[in-house]
Amino acid sequence: MKTLATYPVLRHLLDENRQFALGGRGTTNHCPMALTALAAMGASAERLEEFFEHWHTHYSLPAEVSPHEVDYADFASCLGKRPMFAALQDCFQHRIAQRGSSEVVREVLATIPVAPATSAFHALIRLSYGLQSGHDAEIAAGLAALVVANFAIDIPMFATSAMPAISDRLPASSVADGFRQIADGMGGKKFEGRMITEKMAAVIRDRRFIQVLPAMPVTSQLLDELARWAIAAYWQTGDFTILHMVTGVHAIRQLIPCLHPLRRQALCSDAWLALCVAYASVGAPALLPEQECLDNLKQANFRAQSWDYLFNQAILNNDDHAIKFTYTCSREYGLHAHPFHSLYQAAAMRMLDIK
Repeated sequence: MKTLATYPVLRHLLDENRQFALGGRGTTNHCPMALTALAAMGASAERLEEFFEHWHTHYSLPAEVSPHEVDYADFASCLGKRPMFAALQDCFQHRIAQRGSSEVVREVLATIPVAPATSAFHALIRLSYGLQSGHDAEIAAGLAALVVANFAIDIPMFATSAMPAISDRLPASSVADGFRQIADGMGGKKFEGRMITEKMAAVIRDRRFIQVLPAMPVTSQLLDELARWAIAAYWQTGDFTILHMVTGVHAIRQLIPCLHPLRRQALCSDAWLALCVAYASVGAPALLPEQECLDNLKQANFRAQSWDYLFNQAILNNDDHAIKFTYTCSREYGLHAHPFHSLYQAAAMRMLDIK
């Protein structure tokens, strides 16, 4: 990623983003994340300013004033209190200026439920982008979003008096096996809701899901397996929620090094729960194994476009999801072995509507 010194306009626009609320018109505030992705892909200063104005005009809402200030020692008292977002962002930004972002991220994520699904994965995604750009206000915003919109998923892993029919859960043999168990057990059941988190909340209350959910597979490569499963799932379905699973896994990958070692396993467990719930929320569609996806691409004589070409197309696009997704695919592309490269390129091309 290019440095902020190369893109002083990025820092300026991220500063200006403070005038926008946590949410937007029918969405969350994607502006700072899209700006960072655009800069990383090589967008000009003029293009960054143009996108900022596009977001300002079409999607932004003015920042809300919190009812009172927050002392850092009391930040956990803001859990679930969305009106406190602005004050908590100020609180975290001041603390970061004093102690550095690494210490503050580690302290906050050791105190609250990390809750990867918060704001449909966007809180963690925004935090990861803030860390990539090194922008204190954006790091503070991601942390504040995790606190005030916290969407922790508390599903018992063992039989309880309230749910006696559940036997102690066995771990899935692999990530793919776990999602396959959910697909088989849920039978395509649909869930009502307009927003991603509304449907996920309905899944959490569903007795059938509680019974079929497998425990997290025992593997040292969990995030790699989740990433490969998610990109294959998106390539097959083009589903909007599964798109967020792809970008969410990448954000989790960025945050793991920031955590105390004892919290890393907890984040992986929380991520497994969040992704299983997200998958069920869209009907847990039956999917081809990853290798069959790769074989199908090969048989179809798939011709991948270069990342430079894909970046240029994404930079011209005003769809913030297309911008972020293309950037995420390029980053994950470099982390996986050769056979999976074509899936990341094919998925990005699908998102950008490139034939």
